[in-house]
Amino acid sequence: MKKFITISLSLMIAVVFMIPQQVLAKKPLKIGVLVPLTGIVAQGGLEMKLGIEMAAEEKGTVLGRPIKLLVEDTQVKPPVAVSKAEKLVYKDDCKALIGVFSSGVGLALSKNIDKLNVPFLSTHAMTTKLYGLHPLVFRSGQLANDQTAVGNVKGIMARPNLKDRTYYVIVHDYSWGHDAAERFIALAKENGIKIINEDYDKAPIKTKDWSSYISKIKASGADGVYMAFITNVIPVFAKQASDFGLQNKVKLVSAAAPGPLELEAGGKACYGIFGASDWSWDVDNAKSKDWAMRFWKKFKTIPSDAAVHSYVGAMNLFNAIEKAGNTDAKNIAAALKGISYDGPYGTVRISPKDNCMRNDAVLTETMAAPQNPFGAKVYMKVLNTFSAEELGPKE
Repeated sequence: MKKFITISLSLMIAVVFMIPQQVLAKKPLKIGVLVPLTGIVAQGGLEMKLGIEMAAEEKGTVLGRPIKLLVEDTQVKPPVAVSKAEKLVYKDDCKALIGVFSSGVGLALSKNIDKLNVPFLSTHAMTTKLYGLHPLVFRSGQLANDQTAVGNVKGIMARPNLKDRTYYVIVHDYSWGHDAAERFIALAKENGIKIINEDYDKAPIKTKDWSSYISKIKASGADGVYMAFITNVIPVFAKQASDFGLQNKVKLVSAAAPGPLELEAGGKACYGIFGASDWSWDVDNAKSKDWAMRFWKKFKTIPSDAAVHSYVGAMNLFNAIEKAGNTDAKNIAAALKGISYDGPYGTVRISPKDNCMRNDAVLTETMAAPQNPFGAKVYMKVLNTFSAEELGPKE
């Protein structure tokens, strides 16, 4: 009898200890998604959101728990983003933060990461200040400014129609634009590429009329332009440059990839924009083509680089949490170091040296699109592929 009671009590205790684990297994794993859904870069933010949502749906569960994405609009304003991040962590109990379009927003969140005490993975911020910034801050997404500069300088040097030109540098007047200009100018000078304005032109983000800047470029005698503009502004500038006859005389090289819908709106005026970036739907491999078609079928919109590297960044985050085996911030961060995902643009690995990704990238030129499943009239044609080792930085 005593033996029976002892066994019964043991079974009851075991069941009691199992219940929390069973309940936890069904409890959603909350991930905070910070993207701009209003304002000047709303389209780019939407594409980021779609990429992360697609990754969450395809991943399904992490640690046996369904993934629940809680999305907040940063409005591309650092104080707003920090406030939204605090809500996601303190009120909503999110175990990680992902997204962020702007370098300024990314740096603001990073300054507050000790207080938030969750991993933050940016899929878009390009500032070089993110390298090794904090043990909980990571990048797995769009190329950093130094990597983009390497790709663009290599692209210029390899192409006769770009190499022997004098470049006018113009950027959006905030941290990302300044960093992009300085990285390009320094590397261009090392390679003998002529820069006409080493102090570079800085345009307010709200600029809509580019006529005064275009007049300055024409008066300078430059026959090349290196621009670091927010993605949706690139076609606007290109259209006005075309209207003023600038594109007949100069070549445009961009530090950021223009969005596909903005290219469609710009039409022929957007032909001839060169630039290094992670991906375009012209990347010729089976995984890329499969991903692009899955994205198209799901959302009925042209696949974009903002969506694809947000998708890849999310997969790296989900896999790291799974590898960590729990939702402890330090354990997830440790798992993110060295994590990699083999996706639409090859293997994307987060370096354990500096918490930022290394991956292959492409040089593209915008031109009339061939027949395609997405109905796109303008596309980024792949001209060359750069290896992760070429782009650096060295580890």
